[in-house]
Parts: sequence; structure tokens; C-alpha cells
Amino acid sequence: MDELDLLKKHWNANHNFPKVSKDEIRGMIHKKSSSIVMWIFIISVIEFLALNLASLFLFNEDSELKGKSSPVFEFIVNNIDYLSGLISLIFIVLFYIKYRKICVADNTKKLMKQILQTKKMVNYYIAINISIISILTLYAAISVLSGDNDPTHGWKYYLFIIGIFLLLFLIFFGIIWLYYRVVYGILIKRLMKNYQELEKIED
Repeated sequence: MDELDLLKKHWNANHNFPKVSKDEIRGMIHKKSSSIVMWIFIISVIEFLALNLASLFLFNEDSELKGKSSPVFEFIVNNIDYLSGLISLIFIVLFYIKYRKICVADNTKKLMKQILQTKKMVNYYIAINISIISILTLYAAISVLSGDNDPTHGWKYYLFIIGIFLLLFLIFFGIIWLYYRVVYGILIKRLMKNYQELEKIED
């Protein structure tokens, strides 16, 4: 139970509990919101480092995957890798800017505005990352199928391979979606709870 919830509990249980001003409550919400956005920033940095290290390991010059995949697939992987890294860097900077703006917000309306903008930004970040992962998975399937030159493989074989890729993609997509839903979902839920508290203060 956080400081604000504890304050509410004591307030409801004991009418003699010292009164707290709107400014003090807003200060608590302000502090909580800054902390949440800071965690969003930290997690995005960890993701950026982890994904780029994984990419470096899988597609460096000495990697076993290098040379086994088609040139088209390698070209797409390399370019999506750079694009993904650039997008991640942009969002890391934006998350940090939001964190700083929330820290220096000097009134309730500005704080509420920054919270809503942060929520939208996180949704964009999740949608773009899932889209990039989906595109990469699609080209991986295309690369495998286009690299198969065995004349004995009929349409049933390719249908089976497509089915396997589709199943693996759905499982992988589900895991990624669940990760974003849990990690960022919890943070955004807490942030929106702060927003609702600020609305009550304004009312």
C-alpha cells in the first residue's frame, strides 16, 4: 500500500486524522507519477540494450545464422535492426523528457496533461515494437520458404511449414503482447489512477 492509499485508509477510519491540503495530496501524486515514468524510462533502456545485444550476437559476422539466411532476409534484418534501434532511442529520449516535464509540472492541469501524453506515448511505443517484430517474423518465414530448392517438396509440405510458422508466430506474438500488457500495463494503470485522483482534486 503506497503513501496516498495509506492516507485515505486512515482518513476513512479516523475522523480525527489530521487534515491534508490539496497541495500536499497533489505533491504525493506528483511524486508517484514521476517515479512511474522514471520506471518506464528505465525499462525502455533495458529493452534497448537487451535487444541490440541479442541482435549483435545473432547477426554478427561470425554468427552461424550469417550466410545461412538469404541475402534479402539479411538486408531486411539489418535495416529493421537499425530502424528499431533508432525508434527505441527516440522513445527513450521522449520518455526522459516526459519524466522531466512531470517533475517540474507546477500545477494540477499541467501534470494531468503530461500523464495523458505519457499514456499515449507508451501505446505508440508498444504498437511500433510489436509491428517490427511481426514484420521480422514474416520475412523469416519468407526467407526459409524461398531458400528451399528441393523439387520433391509439394504444396502439402509448404502448407505444413506455413502452419508451423503461423503457430510459432502466434505463440511468440502472445508472449510479447503479454509482456507489454503486464509490464507497461501495470505502470500505465497506476499512472491513470493518479490521473483520476487529480481529477477529484480539480473537482
